[in-house]
Amino acid sequence: MPMNLPEGAPATLGEAFARINACTAPSVLDLKIMVLVEAAGQTLYDVSAEGTDHPEVKRLLIENGVEEMKHAHRMSAAIKALSGEDFAPPARADNPYLQGEFPRATLTPEGLRGTAQAEFGGEALYGKWAESTDNEEVAALFRLNGQEETEHGDRLMQAAALLEA
Repeated sequence: MPMNLPEGAPATLGEAFARINACTAPSVLDLKIMVLVEAAGQTLYDVSAEGTDHPEVKRLLIENGVEEMKHAHRMSAAIKALSGEDFAPPARADNPYLQGEFPRATLTPEGLRGTAQAEFGGEALYGKWAESTDNEEVAALFRLNGQEETEHGDRLMQAAALLEA
C-alpha cells in the first residue's frame, strides 16, 4: 500500500522535480520530497534498462538506479540529523510518486544525453544545499550525493556513446 505524501508535498513526480530543482535551502519537507524522488529514480533507471538489449548500457543504467536509492537513504539520514525524525525511503510499490504504469520509451542517445544534463545539474543543486546548512554531517551527505550525480551523468554519456557505436 502506498505511503501517504507528506503534508504540503507536490502531488506528482513532475511537480516534485520542479520543486526540488527550484530549492536552494531545503526544509525537512523538501528533504522528504527528495527521499521520494531519489527512491523513484531507482525505478526510473530500472525501467529504462528494460528498454535496451545492450548489456553494458543496461548495466550502467542499473548502477545509476542503485545509487539513486543510496541517495534516498542519505537524505533520510539528513532528515534524522536535522529533525530527529525517521523517514525511510519507500519500496517501489509504496512510493506515492510511482503509482500507475510507466510508459516504455525507446532509449536513444539524445534522450540519454538529456538525462545526463539533468544529472550534472544535481551536483550544483546538492552543492547549494550543502552551502545552505550549518550542519556539517548533513552538508557532507549533500556533497556526496552531488558528486555521484555527476558520475550518473558520465555513465549516461557513456551509454549514449555505446548506443551510437
